[in-house]
Amino acid sequence: MRIIVAGGGTGGHFFPAIAVIKEFIKRGDEILYVGAKNGIEYRKTDLIPCEKEFINVSGVRGKTVSKMLKGSISLLSSTFKMVSTVRWFKPERILIFGGYVSLPAGLAAKFKGVPLIIHEQNSIPGKTNRLLNRFASKTLIANKYCEKFFPGAVFTGNPLREEIIKCKLSKEHARQILKLDKDKLTILVLGGSQGARFLNQIVPEAVKFIAPFKDKFQIIHITGERKGKGVKETYDSLGIKSLVVPFTEEPWLFYRSADIAVSRSGALAVSELCYFGLPTIFIPYPYAVDDHQFFNVKPIAEKRGCFLVRENEITAESLANLLKKLYTDETLRNSFSSIMKSFSVPDATLKVVRETENAGS
Repeated sequence: MRIIVAGGGTGGHFFPAIAVIKEFIKRGDEILYVGAKNGIEYRKTDLIPCEKEFINVSGVRGKTVSKMLKGSISLLSSTFKMVSTVRWFKPERILIFGGYVSLPAGLAAKFKGVPLIIHEQNSIPGKTNRLLNRFASKTLIANKYCEKFFPGAVFTGNPLREEIIKCKLSKEHARQILKLDKDKLTILVLGGSQGARFLNQIVPEAVKFIAPFKDKFQIIHITGERKGKGVKETYDSLGIKSLVVPFTEEPWLFYRSADIAVSRSGALAVSELCYFGLPTIFIPYPYAVDDHQFFNVKPIAEKRGCFLVRENEITAESLANLLKKLYTDETLRNSFSSIMKSFSVPDATLKVVRETENAGS
């Protein structure tokens, strides 16, 4: 089967697409990946295991008339480009994962009569997927909260990378690879593929309140590219062992090494943390469209499976208190871990592949 897979912009759209592409290839399907030149996919082309194409496309939304006009022109030209791509590749399915490239890909599917499959990772769909859902052959969702927006959608979960699913490393071995102490409680800080300046500021400040216990814990902090200035220096000045990196393409090592996490709540991060059952303090990005990061985690919080705190409600001291609770209460950690795991869908990749292949039946 010939399939176009489109989507990207951020890791939350890009990595699930790659997971699905690899499974398609195993089945003998012929895949063309389409991404945007301004997304993470263009910087990580070596991770795309199939034929690929990149187009110039940007969002239509903007604060000025000129930006909206520029975005509209970009959308029009990129849609013509996608129609041309569909014409020569002749796909039997088009599967989209979100990002700016999804709208021209979805419109091209409509114009050329190709079955369109949408995968929505977040709890609240964006305007693009709400529009495309009207003529999609099938809509797949990763979060059950999304059912209220897409009645009749198929729940598949969020596809995770093969390396994550197959990771069998022990905690001790993972820490050895990362040159971390094997016996210390390990805190993982995640801001997403874009990084999170707020977490880069508040976590080092919070750690100052628990510095007296510095011999008992260590920190893995993923800062985001060009956003981690001063983070490592703060930990070093407090005498706290830390591993500070801007980005990693081997997140499974970090998840396996950690005991607890402090994280934004993008859809992919939530899915990965659930898979590993990491007790987590979630601080949603407050400017996410429709506040979807908060609702990505709300069902878990309602089951008392995590701490969910608004950015404007947390201070360095209150974050330190939450860290202390998780550190000192093993029963709470175990409860959080069990509930987090119950939200995981390990076979999500296979479900998305099957639903895509059957979409035209």
